[in-house]
Amino acid sequence: MYATDRSGVFGRQCSRTGCSERAEVTLTYHYGRSQVWLDHLTAERDPHAYDLCDRHAGRLSVPSGWSLEDRRFGHHTLIAV
Repeated sequence: MYATDRSGVFGRQCSRTGCSERAEVTLTYHYGRSQVWLDHLTAERDPHAYDLCDRHAGRLSVPSGWSLEDRRFGHHTLIAV
């Protein structure tokens, strides 16, 4: 889904149901490895990924036994749950 910001530029909307915020982060995962990655928003929408706003990306939790790797800040932060 695409939304227009105040400048009139189109941007993608957060994938979370009921959220109308602009997407800033792309979430991808590998089910077999129990691993989730957060990256800066990709240039194009990927049907196998989720676009999240900063608020939902910051509150993200993964299932027990999964690991979350945040790759947005130039260093890889690995959070094993």
